Amino acid sequence: MNISHSSRRFRTALSLATAILLGACAQTPVPPDQSTSGPDVSTASEPPLLAESAATQAAPLPVALRPDHPQTYTVVPGDTLWSIAGRFLQNPWQWRQIWRQNPQIRNPNRIYPGDVLRFSYDANGQPQLEVAEREETPLLKLSPEIRVEELSQPIPPVPRDAVESFLTRALVLSEGQWKGAPYIVADDDNQILYADRDRVYARGAIFDQPRYQVFRPSEPLIEPGSGRSLGVAGIYMGQAVLEKDADPATLVLANTVAPVRVGDRLFPFEAETELYSFEPHPVPPDTDGFILANLDPDVTQITQYSSVVINLGAQEGLEPGHVLAIYGKDREVEDQVSGGTIKIPGERSGLVMVYKVYDLVSYALVMQAERAIRLQDRVTTP
Repeated sequence: MNISHSSRRFRTALSLATAILLGACAQTPVPPDQSTSGPDVSTASEPPLLAESAATQAAPLPVALRPDHPQTYTVVPGDTLWSIAGRFLQNPWQWRQIWRQNPQIRNPNRIYPGDVLRFSYDANGQPQLEVAEREETPLLKLSPEIRVEELSQPIPPVPRDAVESFLTRALVLSEGQWKGAPYIVADDDNQILYADRDRVYARGAIFDQPRYQVFRPSEPLIEPGSGRSLGVAGIYMGQAVLEKDADPATLVLANTVAPVRVGDRLFPFEAETELYSFEPHPVPPDTDGFILANLDPDVTQITQYSSVVINLGAQEGLEPGHVLAIYGKDREVEDQVSGGTIKIPGERSGLVMVYKVYDLVSYALVMQAERAIRLQDRVTTP
């Protein structure tokens, strides 16, 4: 009985305290920046918190410097952005986090042989790398006559000779695009295989270009797990020079790298991909894919500077310069003590950097090979 009576008195006191508190809140003046004439407080205060959370989640990892990094470095011919980044960083894909462009010099986003790079810390204590010295060629007013001048080329992000042939001599198309491409129907001598200086005939298009590339479709690129076709890669066979546009058109083969045959497809020359317009940087978090193929059919092993096809493309947000880590496939082993099987996770085996992107797949260059790399190995955020 006493307990019940005490409870009623407690509830009455609590209700009275709540009413007094609400009344005091109602009479509290609103600060000028939160007045009713401004934006609604509930909507104005939430977005900054959400934006801050998103920014925190998207913040890059702290820069991991090499303990033996130099304070200055003079760029030499043969350097790449990757090799220079590796002199200063434990993770070369963090290049964007330390590179500072110098607006006072020409082409500040490019690095040339002879540039002196200087390492320092900015006002916030963050590491940075910038061009300390560059010998600028003075602009001279020249009389109108022909001059031959050797132009200095900026250093590329990756070794050019490792990817050059795949920049212009490779393509991935859908099966429908392959079927719709112009094709070779015969030669002028009833041969089975054709080579340089052989005259061939082609159909399937209006031939209005002076020179074409000859490709042969390979096997479809099949995605592990889903089994879906991601396209068909082309094997570069050579070139063909147009002699006459008719039905069939007449062309002469040139610079062939393998025998050409009936059914091979013809494509106009593709403009060379700009190799100096990207730098190494990591893919977004939670990016996962697989190595589908080795672009060099004559090489059985995937090693450093091998070009591979991965099952990630523009639809997944990939772009040239993206770096991914390679991991071997998981494997199951027998537990000889307790019985049954256990899954052993695949170990990291290297790094690849994307240099050419299609809708569903990309070409990537193996930058580091720490152990054996195989088809269907996983590629993911480093």
